[in-house]
Amino acid sequence: MKRPESTNASRREVLRGISRMAGGLGLALAAPPLVRAAAAQAMNPMPRMAGMERAGVRHGMPFARPLPIPPQLSGEPQPDGSRLYNLRMAPGRTSLIAQRRTPTWGYNGSYLGPTLRVPRATQVRINILNDIDQSTTTHWHGAHVRGSMDGGPHSLFQPGARFPYAFRLEQPAATLWYHPHPETRTGAHVFAGLAGLLLVDDESNAPPDLPSAYGVDDLPLIVQDRALAPDGTLAYMTRAMDRMGMKGDRILVNGREQPFVEVPAQWVRLRLLDASNARIYYFGFDDGREFHVIASDAGLLPRAVPVRRLLLAPGERAEVMVDLSRDQGRSLALRSYSEEIVPSLSMMRMDSDALDRSTFDVLQLRVAEPSGRRTRLPPQLVPIEPLRSELPVRTFTLQAAAQAIMAAPARAAAGLHRPTSPPGPGGMSLGIGGQKWFSIDHEYMDMRRIDAAVRLGSTEIWQFENRSHMPHPMHYHGVSFQIVSIDGNPPAPEVAGWKDTVLVRRGATVRTIARFEQPASREHPFMLHCHILEHEDNGMMLQFTVA
Repeated sequence: MKRPESTNASRREVLRGISRMAGGLGLALAAPPLVRAAAAQAMNPMPRMAGMERAGVRHGMPFARPLPIPPQLSGEPQPDGSRLYNLRMAPGRTSLIAQRRTPTWGYNGSYLGPTLRVPRATQVRINILNDIDQSTTTHWHGAHVRGSMDGGPHSLFQPGARFPYAFRLEQPAATLWYHPHPETRTGAHVFAGLAGLLLVDDESNAPPDLPSAYGVDDLPLIVQDRALAPDGTLAYMTRAMDRMGMKGDRILVNGREQPFVEVPAQWVRLRLLDASNARIYYFGFDDGREFHVIASDAGLLPRAVPVRRLLLAPGERAEVMVDLSRDQGRSLALRSYSEEIVPSLSMMRMDSDALDRSTFDVLQLRVAEPSGRRTRLPPQLVPIEPLRSELPVRTFTLQAAAQAIMAAPARAAAGLHRPTSPPGPGGMSLGIGGQKWFSIDHEYMDMRRIDAAVRLGSTEIWQFENRSHMPHPMHYHGVSFQIVSIDGNPPAPEVAGWKDTVLVRRGATVRTIARFEQPASREHPFMLHCHILEHEDNGMMLQFTVA
């Protein structure tokens, strides 16, 4: 494993990055007072706080602890044929790293939540009790539900209250997920530990012999990064660079740092979720072997796609299969080859930390004897009918005010502008929210404003033009979409299926198409936002109705 370099961005890098942005992109960022303020911030960086030094050293031995497998929750059958699920959001303490217990939040436990198994076309009711000390929501990321059940920022419920969700998922089998979505605090609540998987099951349309033994040959892998203070508490947005997107130096899978898992010597399925706040991963195996992508965010692909590397941005999922039939008794590591691509995604070197500029291990697979269950890679998966639209293309432009971000007062990075808000678990800062730093169409999130109105039942093409210096994974609620083109070219086959989040690289133009079949009112609109959570919390989100 390549040792990460020091993560501290020099003041020269800050200034060079700002200069490149203003000149190279032609953005309106050259106001002399703002430049001077940004320069002063770079020359006089924030005071050192917990979590300031990151990713400069290795943290103990990797692969020393086993991978936790989130418990499954299939719901209690009800007399009317529906299923009832109960979740409780509450504080706890979790051994994210060895020999240290960190204050965290979780669903039905101290960190993350159970994997919800939801049969397609079955009515479900999910009751959530809020036992943390602040208001929040739970959003069903990728679920086709009406706006009032989507769990967006208009659906806050207070400490001690319950929120009764009810819906029926009429959509293909897929790996979805759930997480909080309160306005300006999504990043902090997810960083504290609130997230989990929701698997839509459709046995009637499942290809034969796909690995499906949960936790054996069908593994849920929630990949995150976290930063810890010396006392073991979570360190959220404690550095100036965290304003561009919160990244930590501890790589977790299912809430445990660099674990190992025992797997059978056969075809194995990995359900990958990038649940990090801001980190982009470039997955591959340490021996360079080929593996196959069988599903993107919202469902299976038409056929498996062989790859040796796979890029995932925050919010994105992929299901992959790897053939371990000849590897009994061996071990291999799932890695992120970040240095091969991530630094090039931004015009500013300071947007990449030491892990972004390295190759690092994520998870070790220890191959044991076969399970005795037949698994194979099907030659065909599921057909996907391309969507068509005759409506005008709806265009959204993406911006980032980098100079304003870097020139903001240093004290804001400690979350001191939230004096009336309770802190996160163990006193964790809630970071910065509500700033006008990132925008869509030069507009910042406003809960009182509806930005777009979509006709119920219509099919629309949405075009995203990234005019900022860095990539943005764009997600919109209530639908699955198909990628029409990226800079005028067809999408790569591994993303040519159903999606709900798409990475829009700097300078790129991406077109997506979706059919809007779920209603959303002005009281409970759907959101369109960047899934780098600190961007979403600081302006890069808008609201749309479907009626």
